[in-house]
Amino acid sequence: MLAVNVVTLFPEVFEAPLATSILGRAAKAGLVRYRTVHLRDYTHDRHHTVDDTPYGGGAGMVLKPEPFFEALDELGAGPPIVLLSARGRPFAHDDAVRLSLGKSLTLLCGHYKDVDARVAEYPGVEELSIG
Repeated sequence: MLAVNVVTLFPEVFEAPLATSILGRAAKAGLVRYRTVHLRDYTHDRHHTVDDTPYGGGAGMVLKPEPFFEALDELGAGPPIVLLSARGRPFAHDDAVRLSLGKSLTLLCGHYKDVDARVAEYPGVEELSIG
C-alpha cells in the first residue's frame, strides 16, 4: 500500500478529490492511504503564522521553512518528498511511475508567492512542477 502525505495550508481542498474517481477507488481497494497534514499545526505563535517576508527583501510573502521541517520530522518522512513548485523540473510520466512504486510519498504544497528555498534543500526533497 502506498501512503501519501499531503502537507498543505488547505487540507479541506484535498478531501473531495482524494475521495473521488480513481483516487477514491484506489483508497477503497486498499491500494493507497491518504493523509492530509495542516501546516499551521506546526507553528508556535498564537496566530499560527506560516509566512514571512522573503529573506533579502522583495515583494510578497513566502512560507517559512520551520513548519515544513517539523511536519516532515513528525511524519518520519523519507524520500521521496516532493515540493510542488513552479521552479522544479516538469513532472513527467517516468516520475509518476517511480513515485507510484514506493511505499510512501510526501507532497509539500506551497502557496502564496513561494516557499523558503531552505525547504528544497531538506534531505530527500525534490522540486517538481506540475505545470
